[in-house]
Amino acid sequence: MQVRLLGPVELRDGERGAVPVGPRARAVLAALALEAGRPVSVARLVCAVWPGDPPATSTTQIHGCVSALRRALGPDRGLLVTRPPGYLLRLDAEAVDALGFGARVREARAADRAGDAERAARLLTEALGGWSGPALAGVPGLHAEAALLEEQRLLALEERIRVDLARGAAADLVPELTGLCAGHPLRERFHAQLMVALARSGRRPEALEVYGKARRVLVAELGLEPGPELRRTHLNVLTGPPSAETTLPHDPADFTGRETELARVLTALGGPGARAALPIVAVSGRPGAGATALAVRAAYRMRARFPDGRLYVDLHFTADPAEVLGRLLRMLGVDSPPAGLAERAELYRARTHGRRLLIVLNDAGGEGQVLPLLPGGEGPAVLVAGRARLSALPGAVHVELAPLPVADALLLLARIAGTERVAAEPGAAARIVDLCDRLPLAVRAAAARLAGKPHWRLADLVRRLSDEDGRLAELAHGDLDVRPGLAATHAGLSAPARRAFARLGDGSFDRESPGNRDGRDHRDSRENKDALEELVDARLLEAVPGPSGHVGFRPPGLVRCFARGLTLRPEVGNATEEWG
Repeated sequence: MQVRLLGPVELRDGERGAVPVGPRARAVLAALALEAGRPVSVARLVCAVWPGDPPATSTTQIHGCVSALRRALGPDRGLLVTRPPGYLLRLDAEAVDALGFGARVREARAADRAGDAERAARLLTEALGGWSGPALAGVPGLHAEAALLEEQRLLALEERIRVDLARGAAADLVPELTGLCAGHPLRERFHAQLMVALARSGRRPEALEVYGKARRVLVAELGLEPGPELRRTHLNVLTGPPSAETTLPHDPADFTGRETELARVLTALGGPGARAALPIVAVSGRPGAGATALAVRAAYRMRARFPDGRLYVDLHFTADPAEVLGRLLRMLGVDSPPAGLAERAELYRARTHGRRLLIVLNDAGGEGQVLPLLPGGEGPAVLVAGRARLSALPGAVHVELAPLPVADALLLLARIAGTERVAAEPGAAARIVDLCDRLPLAVRAAAARLAGKPHWRLADLVRRLSDEDGRLAELAHGDLDVRPGLAATHAGLSAPARRAFARLGDGSFDRESPGNRDGRDHRDSRENKDALEELVDARLLEAVPGPSGHVGFRPPGLVRCFARGLTLRPEVGNATEEWG
């Protein structure tokens, strides 16, 4: 059985279609269906049938309506039962369209918070598609409930339009929003959304005219000026582009795993667990761990959450904060940014204040690079990716990337190299991802090499990768190369840390703890301890807890290969001799 409340009240049987029900019984049915699964008092049912003065026989008539409904529902089904102080309708939420509508809207909101705009739009469209007219039509005794349902419908409609705007459907929404503004002249959000849709369609004068008309109506009808959202939209349309450009790089189709880390990033940026007025998330990991790929994937997923733009800047190529601010301001529509750092920072904060922008800062080397680039006020958010742990970044949520789990690393290998090839040599496949340290970049490079060499067996690549002196060269394929990230990390080390790192390649560094060729133990020197900690912070060493509280250190496999390659360079050899 189905009860329809989002339009004329109707009882439907899947086998018989519409089931005839009298007008008073329909009112009782509607009141019971709104509270399906919960008892409804006889007094409440009386009010639903007779919103004014009920007749003296109202209670008796309610009992008669219940009897009629039991016959309509099927006397043997037990769907309508007596429960003090009245009656209870035994129907699931999906059997009552109004309750199903609410469930779908809640599900859509959860999808939106998770960054899944496509699913959110689909669910909201499905929920709104269940309406066939004014809610509870023909039941005047449930006027308040009908008004509440209509408000829920309008809120869902606003949300669906917001998601559609974020998905780039501005021009298609103009006719619908024009009608909504005419039908709901005091509903400011529809006016704001129409202004955005017009401005993004290249119709800025018309967008400004919408504001003027809405303001005149509000002043004439209510004696009130427009609220903050409509005023802010007017200012954005008047002074700058309604939407900043999106400058994200390509989102790899073979992105694999990282579901837990991605969920943490999405929640911290805009989900229900977001805890700051300016959300800041810092993703970090070893060179090749995929911090950039995860940040880009998250930024694409957050399109609906940040409809005003997602701006991407690679700090590896631009360390000067004034230059970076100039680039960001130009993305925000400022053709000629001011010259000074302070002036640029002030204008940047003003331009980002209150706007739903996501600023993605890639390859940040330290907090000093990031702090001048933080936007102003509520609305925007910042997502930082890089190798460095930005532990001093105030209020940031930190997401650390470990190597991929074996299953995800093998899945990534199979997606690129071919599922059948990986399945045919499972042992060799496992060995390849192990030799790649299960780093996404290295696994992707190995898989790309296999894809380009269809005549190779996986065992052939295992033999090549087993040679530590040539492993990194084997894991270079086009732009897929772990070495630049390792080199950049090495270049940022202090002199003592570089001397310690050189020992990783010349065989004088014990893989569990730092030894010394001449028998002297440098581990207790302050300089040596600081150097080792710096290498751990740079993720070039792993701290390994040992017995009795002793902490040893060992380099990951690809780091050791990189260090071996550096020993062939004279300047690194000199540093090694100085360390010894």
